[in-house]
Amino acid sequence: MVDATQKINDFNFAFTGERGERVLKEIAKYCLENDCTFDKESGRKSDFNQGARSVILEIRHWLDMDITKLNK
Repeated sequence: MVDATQKINDFNFAFTGERGERVLKEIAKYCLENDCTFDKESGRKSDFNQGARSVILEIRHWLDMDITKLNK
């Protein structure tokens, strides 16, 4: 099992820098980070969209985490 410090470092390694930021931008767009996930025609589609959005929210969670505050 990967500890939190390692996970934070891994996410930062993967999603920083020019390439990482481009990939993160594409994932954010694909995962509807800044779009409405509700579909008035289909509850299933809304659920699917929420699942997709949860991916980018998880990535942002680890990118925003401060290692210095982990062990406090």
